[in-house]
Amino acid sequence: MDSPDAEVQEHQRRARAVIEGMTEYPEDAYSGRGIVLCAGGVKYFTCAWVCLRMLRHLGCVLPVEIWHLGPEEMTRDMVELAAPLGVTCVDALDVRKAHPARILNGWEVKPFAIIHSRFAEVLYLDADNVPVVNPEFLFQTPEYAGTGAVFWPDYGRLGPARSIWAICEVSYRDEPEFESGEIVLDKRRSWKALRLAMHYNEYSDFYYRHIHGDKETFHMAWRRLGQPYAMPSRGIESLSGIMCQHDFEGRRIFQHRNSRKWTLTGPNPRTDGFLFEQECLSFLEDLRGRWRASTGLSLAPSCCEKTP
Repeated sequence: MDSPDAEVQEHQRRARAVIEGMTEYPEDAYSGRGIVLCAGGVKYFTCAWVCLRMLRHLGCVLPVEIWHLGPEEMTRDMVELAAPLGVTCVDALDVRKAHPARILNGWEVKPFAIIHSRFAEVLYLDADNVPVVNPEFLFQTPEYAGTGAVFWPDYGRLGPARSIWAICEVSYRDEPEFESGEIVLDKRRSWKALRLAMHYNEYSDFYYRHIHGDKETFHMAWRRLGQPYAMPSRGIESLSGIMCQHDFEGRRIFQHRNSRKWTLTGPNPRTDGFLFEQECLSFLEDLRGRWRASTGLSLAPSCCEKTP
């Protein structure tokens, strides 16, 4: 078995080869702006439904792609329910046939979906994210115009002793980790960094041992290539199981329910300080009715949702 040092050196060699062999952005491949979500299965489709309904409620008219892994994750009923909201469902496993990826699971599909979406400029949202303003304005901010990439901070900061800095051949920086539940990218300007992030995710069986999931693959890729990005200075405002992110003026714009996902069959307890909560619960009740009509499955609302 290779030594740890030999394993690291092999992955460094691979990453250097990817960087040296990168092609330029394919100018004719993508166009327009749009939103990308990854949402497979009833659990994440339920969250995506609330996100989508809130986007439309707030006046957002951008087209949306929902990416998933195979027909088991996205049934015909789900596709038909989402279509009237301006949503195209994309099977990443079908796309993978033309664009191979060594590993493509839940976290790895995020950069894959951003790369291969039809949009040239992408707002990526985790399915369990709830916007509280129309996010289209993010494409008009000076920070986005100046860098072509906006990321949001996570709670922590990678310490100087963390192995990932040396593995990715990036000099240590005292700066926030990335929280990748929301990302805004101009693929043309971010192309090479995005491709490097995809490479790190294709070797998630190595890199995820040194970082938590996909989020720091973006951080390391951007720093490895010296690619600029913008990040709002205000940190996360925490609600119970929810991470609230802000714009460059400090206004709350996203409520990421990473530890408090919506459910159709169980309780959705009220959360102090959560904006548009009643609207979200109404969207869930509407989904129950539509689901019942299309599948015959009975999904009763929880008593918690009826509590004023």
